[in-house]
Amino acid sequence: MAPFYKTGLFGEQISLLIAFFLGIGFGFWLERAGFGSSRVLAAQFYFRDMRVLKVMFSAIVTAMVGIVLFTIFGWLDISLIYINPTYLWPQIVGGLILGFGFIIGGYCPGTSVVGCSTGRIDGFFYIGGLMTGMLVFGEAYPLI
Repeated sequence: MAPFYKTGLFGEQISLLIAFFLGIGFGFWLERAGFGSSRVLAAQFYFRDMRVLKVMFSAIVTAMVGIVLFTIFGWLDISLIYINPTYLWPQIVGGLILGFGFIIGGYCPGTSVVGCSTGRIDGFFYIGGLMTGMLVFGEAYPLI
């Protein structure tokens, strides 16, 4: 039964190794889809290039169908999957902030790492802004 780590099939070191290779594979396919370019990502907001919507929508539907089928066949124990609780207003505000940064910078956090790893200057600046924002928020959070 998946998830394998929670069922004790392998330990923490193997799970980190698997996560590392999954991350590299995810970044590779993001770059192959063109998501390492801020121009491609920004074109989504101008309705010029809808590949981002197509890729993300098909990934979401594939994951949903996969989870349902794996549960039906008994390959996945869905009770072991953690689902974040819904806090509507904080998630709406966070989504708007993320979307605003996405529109201005042309990247989301994941695609900025892809852009940075392929040597795009705007990716480096975006990562710098991302890290600065996280530092400021982390230091200001106790005051909030």
